[in-house]
Amino acid sequence: MRISSSWLTLGASLSLLIPAWTANAQDFTMALRPYSKVTLAPDTTTEMVAANVSSDVNDLKDSVKPQKISSSTEPARVLPSSAASDSGKLDVVQPLVVPTTPSQVRLDTTKPVTLEELLELVERTNSDWIQARINIERARAALREAEAGRSPTVTGTVQYSYTDSAQARLNQINSGINTGRTNSNPLTGTVGIDYNIFDSGVNDYTIRVAENNLRIAESDLNRARQGLRLEVVTRYYNLQNADETIRIQRKAVENSEKSLKDTQARERAGVGTRFDVLQSEVQLANARQDLLNAEAAQLVARRELSRQLNFPSTVEITAADKIAPVSEWKLSLEDSIVLAVRNRAELDIRKLEREVARDRATTSLARLGPQVRLFANVNTASEFISGGGIGTGYQVGARLDWNLYDGGRASAQVDQFKADQAIAETRFEKDARQARYDVEESFINQRSRFQQIATATIAVKQAEEALRLARLRLDAGVGTQLEVITAESDFTRADVNRVQAIIGYNQSRANLERAVSGL
Repeated sequence: MRISSSWLTLGASLSLLIPAWTANAQDFTMALRPYSKVTLAPDTTTEMVAANVSSDVNDLKDSVKPQKISSSTEPARVLPSSAASDSGKLDVVQPLVVPTTPSQVRLDTTKPVTLEELLELVERTNSDWIQARINIERARAALREAEAGRSPTVTGTVQYSYTDSAQARLNQINSGINTGRTNSNPLTGTVGIDYNIFDSGVNDYTIRVAENNLRIAESDLNRARQGLRLEVVTRYYNLQNADETIRIQRKAVENSEKSLKDTQARERAGVGTRFDVLQSEVQLANARQDLLNAEAAQLVARRELSRQLNFPSTVEITAADKIAPVSEWKLSLEDSIVLAVRNRAELDIRKLEREVARDRATTSLARLGPQVRLFANVNTASEFISGGGIGTGYQVGARLDWNLYDGGRASAQVDQFKADQAIAETRFEKDARQARYDVEESFINQRSRFQQIATATIAVKQAEEALRLARLRLDAGVGTQLEVITAESDFTRADVNRVQAIIGYNQSRANLERAVSGL
């Protein structure tokens, strides 16, 4: 009676499980979108020799081999790329090298480059960009693996064994009959074909997950491209700012030196004081200190840009472009926000992550459904001792597998994937708000900086004229050395403000283009 109750309970559970599985599978079913295939540009081999670094960076040659960057003193460095490998085969192990002598890291050449040249070069040499491309190749390989589940599998087995049986010898001794044969050496072989003709949609949803992961990798490549280009633009503007700061500080040192000479001449002529000379000396010392700081900042900016580009460590990059405002942004704030939420790769990634979570939940539910497989085996056997004849046989059939009860594993997995879906939706909301904020911040800053350029330019002219008048007043005996020092400081500050207004406007414009994924 107890056994009968258990079977009734199991039957009732099955009657509830099958409709629930069917309803949940329908709830998580979504239309399959075709994925877009990204065609990656072939990898390039870039050789930069220190004796010939003046050649143009556009002379990079396309190649299907791993990229190598070398100089006359630097060991060759390999930039990995999965696109250069043969499908299904391991690549030749490339050496991982580091400099071992001072000559391999000594800066011996300067290379002026434009921003446009750097943006073309960075997508060929930057490690983050190459890694994003490799992730796409990996996602494609995962998709091919999922699609292989639709094909039948063919297996083959060959086995040879030699056996001398102790039991057979014992049987002969006990029976008194000596047949003289207690050993065997059979050779057997089997070839089997297995084909899953119905899996309740497990393989289809697995392929959907792989396709969406490929779309995520493609979107992440676009996101990496936008972020990388913005970082290079920022580094280049920082280098321009450092270069221009050095020019301004050198001009300030020249002005301070001139003032000091004039003050010393007045002291010798008896119309100046020692106090004026001391003020001029302090002003000159401060100007030289600012110049040293600017020169250090310039060197750091150059090395940072070289590091970002994965440039040879023996070549020093300098900015070839002159500082000038870029073209004005034509779109309104509202149009820019709409463009950002439509183009941002981050939002596409969140949508795809949500689909992946739903497809994985559906896959977990589909594994509870029936699985139908067809199989066919052909086997052969031969016994060399008995004359070497060959026997053949075959087996065909079908198999139905149905996971009637899994202890609640599928339900727990669905709950996990539902949480992943909710996380993706939350991140989508957050990224959408961030996209709007990025546009608003950059739009406001670039508009303010654009207005500051005109004001700062006028201020430079006024400060220059004020310095000229201060020196005339001092020469006429109606001014003081303090007025000249103040005018020099004002002129330097006004020139710095003008440069920072231009650099700030260009940077805000680049940030705005990145915010709408148009950089």
